[in-house]
Amino acid sequence: MSVILALETTSDVCAVAIGTVESCVLESCNAPREHNRRILPMIDAACASLGIDRQAIACVAFSAGPGSFTGVRLGAAVAQGVATGTNAQIYGAPTSLCMGERVFRLTRQTGEFVVQRVSRRDLVYEARLNHDGEHCRFESTDRLVKQDEFDGSCQVFHDTLVPLCAFDVMTLATRHELDWQSPAHALPIYVEGDHPWRPTS
Repeated sequence: MSVILALETTSDVCAVAIGTVESCVLESCNAPREHNRRILPMIDAACASLGIDRQAIACVAFSAGPGSFTGVRLGAAVAQGVATGTNAQIYGAPTSLCMGERVFRLTRQTGEFVVQRVSRRDLVYEARLNHDGEHCRFESTDRLVKQDEFDGSCQVFHDTLVPLCAFDVMTLATRHELDWQSPAHALPIYVEGDHPWRPTS
């Protein structure tokens, strides 16, 4: 099975996984606004822990968003840079599907459910997903909504309780090997109406 380097930088979590879904090394920390300082040393540490050279990487997978503007762009840029330097391919995993896989791994939740991640103030990225026990798919893709707008028709999982993890990026990249692309296609996913925001205090 091909070696995958997976990156998660779209929230306060900064995480790296390298290897395969059967055997990998995971580095993760909570690092608000420190991803640019931490991500490359974490990649080096993960490679060293597994005893693997970067040139063995077949695909660099990254959590493509939507999410933190800085984090999403950083993940795409690092994925593109590492893939270019190692002649690897890239895969941009929709962050909500990554979160859906995480929900299933932690709770075994199947059927329809909603995932939410903070965008700014009272707004969240929201997607409706369906997990059949093997694969997670979109029922409706990400949109930007007020956190209290949800109609209560199914269970909601928020990233404060289900933190993102690079292993789930690796899971999707493994499952979608036919969708791997050249490094030039390392593009973030954004939603209409979103823009950068940072608290003033």
